[in-house]
Amino acid sequence: MLFSFSLTTMQRGCIQSLCVPVNNSETVANGGHRFHARSKISDAALPRLQARLLVLVAMVVWMIIFLMPLSARAADTSTSLSVPSGETALQPAASAPPVDANNKAEVIWEWDPYYTDVDLNIPLTSKPIPTITSDNEMVIYGKLIEGSAIPRYMLLEASVYPMPLLGTYLKSHTPRLYKQGQIGNSSINIFESATAGFQEPWAVSAFFGNIANLVRPGETRTGSNLGYTGYLISAGSKHIKNNVLIADNWYELEWKIKGKRDFEDEKLGWSFRFGWKFNANPGVTDVKYISIHRSDLDYRAPLLLWLKNSSLDLKVQFSQHGGQAVREEFIVGKKYPLKGKRYSASLDVGVVWESPDEYNGILRDRSNSLTTLLFRPSIEF
Repeated sequence: MLFSFSLTTMQRGCIQSLCVPVNNSETVANGGHRFHARSKISDAALPRLQARLLVLVAMVVWMIIFLMPLSARAADTSTSLSVPSGETALQPAASAPPVDANNKAEVIWEWDPYYTDVDLNIPLTSKPIPTITSDNEMVIYGKLIEGSAIPRYMLLEASVYPMPLLGTYLKSHTPRLYKQGQIGNSSINIFESATAGFQEPWAVSAFFGNIANLVRPGETRTGSNLGYTGYLISAGSKHIKNNVLIADNWYELEWKIKGKRDFEDEKLGWSFRFGWKFNANPGVTDVKYISIHRSDLDYRAPLLLWLKNSSLDLKVQFSQHGGQAVREEFIVGKKYPLKGKRYSASLDVGVVWESPDEYNGILRDRSNSLTTLLFRPSIEF
């Protein structure tokens, strides 16, 4: 990422030039900034309304992206293949990478400034990891879900999030440098905006479900392109609030479908999940959540084709005790592949909304919701 910044406002005039005080306690949203005005929508009902609208928007976007015809891509595939493009061959792949003929345990590394992890794939049966040969996303999702109720593989993962950790380190060890990230007298801080959305510095996880190699028809390049569907148990000992580490032994239970395809001319990743998170620290609210992530980088697609080379991130968290929305994240992005280059410029814009009910006790340091607007230009390799 080259740079990013956010604009954060609270419901009661933390940025005086953007807040309009009036004598009414109800709130509405105007241009991403909250101010007091007359409204028939109560403060208690507004978070639920926002959550429902975000879920509706995400579902519409998801349907547009994933149910669109894929015949153009199918036409690019050679007709001499034994498996036509858009169709699938789900078969044992004892010789296909990254699994060897003996179906032994395997270690996989993934490096990213925001999410770095090491995985250990352990087969629970004698069957090798199958291969899904298709370039149709809906076919891949369907094949991954088939039979996922009975786990056949276990994956152990240790993950660390470097950028969020860097943010907590700068704030605690170099407060002067951290304050230099503040833009003027506003609440804009480039260090906080670069790590917005991450609430843990690290985690350990155990996955139980199905794993499949993802191969495009006619593709000969080897690699660890994998899809996962099943149950995930995660745990950690720290929580991040405003780039401050807080002691919190937490654990998370979720069901997810996740995958990544990394080819010379295309990079595609997705993660659809829902689950529950429990916190030992009474100051952090226990939540249930839904999350959608999809990112597509296609060097073959025309520059102005907006559905291609796009990304979507949505996560809505609800309190387990009251059911009200306590946190919402909605980010959309567009990628611009550079002709003749192996990297792409991208631009993400979005919003993170936080309710004061996200925290309790001494951690509840405000009585109003907080809205963070995100603007993230970046380079993706």
